[in-house]
Amino acid sequence: MLLSCTAFPILGLVYAYCIWYIPFFYINFLITGAFGFAIGYLINVFVIGKGKVRNTMLAVILGILGGLIAMYFHWSVWTDLVINSGESYGTSRIGITVSNIKILQVFTLVTQPDVLFSLIGEINEVGVWGIRNATVSGVFLTIIWIIELLAVIGISTLTSFPKAGEPFCETNNNWFKESVLPAFNHIPETSKMIADLEKGDQSAFNELAPSSNIEQDHSVFTLYTSDQNKCYLSIENKKAKRDNKGKLDFDTDTFIEYISLNTTLKDILLAK
Repeated sequence: MLLSCTAFPILGLVYAYCIWYIPFFYINFLITGAFGFAIGYLINVFVIGKGKVRNTMLAVILGILGGLIAMYFHWSVWTDLVINSGESYGTSRIGITVSNIKILQVFTLVTQPDVLFSLIGEINEVGVWGIRNATVSGVFLTIIWIIELLAVIGISTLTSFPKAGEPFCETNNNWFKESVLPAFNHIPETSKMIADLEKGDQSAFNELAPSSNIEQDHSVFTLYTSDQNKCYLSIENKKAKRDNKGKLDFDTDTFIEYISLNTTLKDILLAK
C-alpha cells in the first residue's frame, strides 16, 4: 500500500516524462524495461523481503498488481501531458512537444478512471506521435500500448518474486543470512557435485580451489545461514565470453539452488 501511494506514482511520473520527451524508440524500449525492473525490485525488497512473504504465487500476483498500479499512474500523467501539450520543435522526422502536467488534473484522472480511459480512447483515435511522417493511431497504437503493458508487467513480475523462494527461518521469523563467498574454480562435473551434496559426501569439495582470475571461467557459491546452525547453498557456474565488441560477459548456470548443507560440509567449504 505504501509503495502504491509513494514510489509507484513517482515512477509513473518519471516514466511518462521520459517517454514524452525522448523521441527515440530504442531508448524508450530500454526505459520501459528499466521501469518494469524498478517496480519489481521495490516489491521484491520492500513487500516480499520486509513483509516476509514466502508464497511464490502471492509474490507473482503482487508483481502483476504492482505493474498495473504503476502503469495506471503513468497513463494518468501521460494523458495529462497530452492535454497540456504546447509548441512542437524539431523536423518532420523527429521532434518533441513541450508539455507539463497540472497536479489537480492528474489527481482527477487518477481518481476518475472512466474519464481517464475515455480520454485515452480519444487519443488513440488521432494519435500523438508518428513513424516516418505517418501518425500512429487506432489498432496499431493499441497493439503498441498492449506490448508496453505486457512488457512492464512481465518484467515487474519476474523481478518481484525471487526473494520469496529464499530460505526462511521460522524459529527466528527472519530470512537466512546471505553470504557470497570468494570465487572458486569452474565446476566441470555439475551432476557429480549435485549427487555428492545430496548424499552429504565430505569429499564434495575436494577439487574446489579459489579462482585465480575472475575474468575466466569460475563458480560462485552463496551460503544461506541461520542462528539455528541450518545452512543452504546455491552454486553458479560462470563461463566467460566476449561479445562482438570484445566486452567481457558471462553465461551463468545456476545448477544448485538452496540445497541443504550439513555443518561439516559448511566448515569444509569455508576453510577453502
